[in-house]
Amino acid sequence: MRTKRQPARQSIWENRFGYLPAALSVGIGLLLAGLAALSGLLLLSDLSEWISALLLGLLLFCSGYSMGRFAGFHRRRKGWLTGLCCGLLLCGILLAVGLFWQGTAGSPVRLLLICGGSIWGGISGVNAPHKNNSNRQHRKRQFGELPRKM
Repeated sequence: MRTKRQPARQSIWENRFGYLPAALSVGIGLLLAGLAALSGLLLLSDLSEWISALLLGLLLFCSGYSMGRFAGFHRRRKGWLTGLCCGLLLCGILLAVGLFWQGTAGSPVRLLLICGGSIWGGISGVNAPHKNNSNRQHRKRQFGELPRKM
């Protein structure tokens, strides 16, 4: 007679969209920190409009990249799709905030910058080297740093 076993609990990285809230906190955090630095720079210096637009575009790209890289690194599969989901979520949130705050929807350039950066970050996050604890312990044992069990 077979007993029914409870299915193993999945981590948030294995769920379909469970990784998005954690990655979103990384993207929004970097975006807010960069906006604070950019606003301080604009207060202290007299930058032309195209330089501030260029810095804002770079900030959006870096925010999307870090969000995609974080999600791709922890999820370890489907980097471009993971990055695209992260970028679309960040664009949707910025679109909703822009419509509520200013009444404008933004531009397609913002969508391209965020999604392009997050796709690139997702791919590079999946391909980033991961630390393996068993490999590290094997190296320590090999060079005599850990005592062997007898």
